[in-house]
Amino acid sequence: MQHIHLFNMTLFEIGFYFLYWSAFGWIVEVIVRTLETGEFEDRGFLNAPICPIYGFGVVIVYLTLSRLKSIIALYVLSVVICSAIELFVGLLLEKMFHAKWWDYSNEKFNYKGYICLKISLLWGVACLLVVKTVQPAIIKLVGYIPYTAGNVILIIAAIVIIIDTICSVCEVLNFNNKLKQIEKISEILNNSSLKIGGNISGEVQEIIQKYEKILEQAKKTRFIKAFPGLKSIKYNNALKLIKEKLNKK
Repeated sequence: MQHIHLFNMTLFEIGFYFLYWSAFGWIVEVIVRTLETGEFEDRGFLNAPICPIYGFGVVIVYLTLSRLKSIIALYVLSVVICSAIELFVGLLLEKMFHAKWWDYSNEKFNYKGYICLKISLLWGVACLLVVKTVQPAIIKLVGYIPYTAGNVILIIAAIVIIIDTICSVCEVLNFNNKLKQIEKISEILNNSSLKIGGNISGEVQEIIQKYEKILEQAKKTRFIKAFPGLKSIKYNNALKLIKEKLNKK
């Protein structure tokens, strides 16, 4: 990997930059959310303590903009690139899983709730700090990593991330299926024809038990806390119900 170059960096270096900034992004997300809620909340799409969107973002910005000498150009282009990445990932996840994973709709100057001016401007500031101050230090640290051991670490990390991604996708699909069942059962329970003489029929009791079981299972899905702004495109009523039960708890 140390002999494969992309722009002015080797694949070996890019791999470790990606891992570092993905982990750093996860730490920042967890700290911010913990301060907001007062309790620890895992963040990110994956089970592992990383947020790949940060890793991809920093690597892309550094690969394309690190040689710019103009601070203004670096800032403006960083805002554009980071906003484009955030929008692309948001729309991709929505297309794949029929859900909005974060929502800036309450912010001024937002686009489809996935990007907004305030956050985009903050991305620009963060990129300036990363490119001009932090990343040079990270480059030096990665330079001390032995190639053989480093390659082993990168290969293991890649395998773990691939497996984690597959598991997370399956988890989302399973969660969507539970939301679908909850909404379907809700419609059945709202059908007054199932009630007999003001008493709940045995059929309804069985349906209610199944309904409560699915709700309990759905409440344990980590994505609800990992993405507080999560909205289901198809089954948002069921998702709202789950969130209400969690808040009551």
